[in-house]
Amino acid sequence: MKIIRSVILIALILAFCCPAVFADQSFEVEAKAAILVDVNSGELLFEQNADAKLYPASLTKVMTALIVYEHCDFDETVVARESAFSNLIAAGSSVNLKKGEILSVEDLLYCMLVSSGNDAANVLAEHAAGDLETFYRWMNEKAAALGCTGTHFANAHGLHNENHYTTARDLYRITREFVAIPELMNIANTVSYVVPATNKTPNPRILNSTNYLISGIRTIRYIYSPARGIKTGTTTPAGYCLISTAEKNGLYLVSVVLGAGKDETSGDIMSFVETKRMFEWGFQNFSYQQIVGSGEPITELPVEMSQEAESVVAVTQSEISHLMSDDFDAEKVVITPWLYEESLVAPVTKGQILGEADVSYNGRSYGRVKLVALTGVERSDFLYSVDQVKAYLQTSTFWWILGGAIGLIVCYIVIALILNRKRRLRKIKKHGRYL
Repeated sequence: MKIIRSVILIALILAFCCPAVFADQSFEVEAKAAILVDVNSGELLFEQNADAKLYPASLTKVMTALIVYEHCDFDETVVARESAFSNLIAAGSSVNLKKGEILSVEDLLYCMLVSSGNDAANVLAEHAAGDLETFYRWMNEKAAALGCTGTHFANAHGLHNENHYTTARDLYRITREFVAIPELMNIANTVSYVVPATNKTPNPRILNSTNYLISGIRTIRYIYSPARGIKTGTTTPAGYCLISTAEKNGLYLVSVVLGAGKDETSGDIMSFVETKRMFEWGFQNFSYQQIVGSGEPITELPVEMSQEAESVVAVTQSEISHLMSDDFDAEKVVITPWLYEESLVAPVTKGQILGEADVSYNGRSYGRVKLVALTGVERSDFLYSVDQVKAYLQTSTFWWILGGAIGLIVCYIVIALILNRKRRLRKIKKHGRYL
């Protein structure tokens, strides 16, 4: 039994250490790198050069938003300092903030995530950390804490810097943290937003999303209804980049595309085209399926001292469902039981836990389920009484009592013999004759 448990444990460790990519790898994306993951299950559905170090452009702002969220309240007021505009370029995206302008953290997050304002990113970074260099250090510390291994941030906005890079896999790790925060996802999924007038800007700012998967204000050619957020990025060295999510059929997919181009014939921005195509491929080829159901019979255990049944059926206590490719074959599921006891003694209660079972498919473990008794088994009172007698006859107490009884009997016989002999001797002496 110990050997079986050890083998199952090793199998589980290997399964969880090895990333699962069980998709058709003939699928390709027209970009330098890409990754597609289902957040709900953590399953990696597709990757292409996912560990290549590339420039993220304004996808950087996803990390900036995370750091700001950790250190600031949305209703805090922020004063834009002149130093926040020091490393910006005129050609970069901007919401035209001015020195001394006062906005809330929330409005600046809209400026940064919806309209991709580089100036908003810097103003937020300075406000959160006190200075930009400290904020960059926080960004890199956060990346390391999230498990990023190919990332280094040198600014808060994503303008080109040779020392500012990341990977598609690392961006997924960062995005996974981002999408778990409803307040940030609400901003990133906003199509249009109006920033109220400020002390430096008398008219409201109207912000329109740069993400054409969710916004049809500038063009409807890329609209994709299941898409939710989150961030675009474009520079000449980085190409067209996009992080997006999409929900459909119970799946919650996150995609990252880096280094896409523009189609020379149609003029299509391929980061949108390929993200949409990748989502559709994922939805068409994967679904949540039941690997093992609740109440499935797995094995039988013999039952001693039962009134009728000689065994009880062990069934699964719960089900296991998981995201699987659509070529999933339930006949190939392997269920390996290990039981707490080799046999049972009646009575057995319906639903009594009897052991566990490891559930695997194609060599990968998908977890364990408890095994329980399908039915109850009543005890035979006669067999139980006989067993109790047998058990008592084997106890040391019984043997001590038996030994004591035998000893008493022997003593009684010896004493009786002695007394009897004495009586005979007395009779002989009395009548003057010998035996």
